Amino acid sequence: MTGLGLARRLRAQIADELECAREEIERLGAILCSDPALVERHVSALQALDMLGQQQLALAAILRADDPQAAIGETPLETLRIRLERALQLERG
Repeated sequence: MTGLGLARRLRAQIADELECAREEIERLGAILCSDPALVERHVSALQALDMLGQQQLALAAILRADDPQAAIGETPLETLRIRLERALQLERG
């Protein structure tokens, strides 16, 4: 076991799954955004879909990293980075 306590191959597969799910969210968002009335009524929900996709990409990058702990520090999504850094601190005791 390495990094996050998961074998490298398993971490890579989880990252792939996160990216596949993000692609589905992106396709769904594109379909929903093709309806201007829906966009006007649900802009916050559509932005939340986009944020979910960004989080999935960030998590996939961490899982693929040679040094996942260092990759957490480089995560561009501040709230995600803070939650993950907090989890690391709790793990260390």
